[in-house]
Amino acid sequence: MKTASTSGREQGQSRIGGDRELILKLEERFRRITHLLYDTRIPEHVLDEELVPYLGEDIRFIDPWQTGAGRETYRRGAAGFHCMFRFDFDILQLNVQLEPGNEKGRVLVDGTMNLRQFDWLYVYPLRTFLAYDFSLERPFTGGEPHPLIHRHEEMWSLGDMIEAVPGVGWVYKTLFRPGFSYGFLAASALCRRKQQRSAV
Repeated sequence: MKTASTSGREQGQSRIGGDRELILKLEERFRRITHLLYDTRIPEHVLDEELVPYLGEDIRFIDPWQTGAGRETYRRGAAGFHCMFRFDFDILQLNVQLEPGNEKGRVLVDGTMNLRQFDWLYVYPLRTFLAYDFSLERPFTGGEPHPLIHRHEEMWSLGDMIEAVPGVGWVYKTLFRPGFSYGFLAASALCRRKQQRSAV
């Protein structure tokens, strides 16, 4: 009878390879989830069918204007946004981090939400950062671990918001930001000079 043995090094490499494979699958899954949430061309029934299985009962949504908790509240809110607004999302970076034990993790997304409410006039590019906190449910029958989202936070860059406004953005980028920088450096120089005089 032949038996197969695996060295500690081989086991470690196998575990690392397995973790990497899991992360790649989670990246693909959260790209799809982000697409579902942030492309209002997605029909409501598709949004419901594909998104709801990944929502934890206690899911909480947070953005600079509002917060809400509960799967049903989240589901209705997502459907409402798709009904009332027009936008899509360009993902620039997406990163999945798993905690030790691979039972929980966090996804960070850096991208641009393209607001198309008045796209005949202007498409407003809103720099947006997303964070999903999730747990991994492992089926008793085996198979792929299933992520459940417990927290979804949406953050916007105030500077990028101002810079994207036609006219105002030019003043902010060309005049205000450089002017503030020069003013800050001048104030820093005065502060250092005062400290040097006090030390004498």
